[in-house]
Amino acid sequence: MAITNEDRVSEDGRLHPAADVNDAPNELIKAVDELLDNLSTKFSKVSTEVFAKMDEMAQRLDELEASIKATADTIEGN
Repeated sequence: MAITNEDRVSEDGRLHPAADVNDAPNELIKAVDELLDNLSTKFSKVSTEVFAKMDEMAQRLDELEASIKATADTIEGN
């Protein structure tokens, strides 16, 4: 194993290669955390959009119901 400029020797004399195998789990954890954060953000955005659409549809249904009731009242009045 060749020693490069990026390798480090700790105070206890151990060689720590720049591409230390022990960093792989930490890099995986970081990547998974980033992925979960991105998914959480996207889920929140989609949830907000869905709830907004549901509120809009509820309002439109209320208006339709009021219109139908008004029409029915007009027909019954004649």
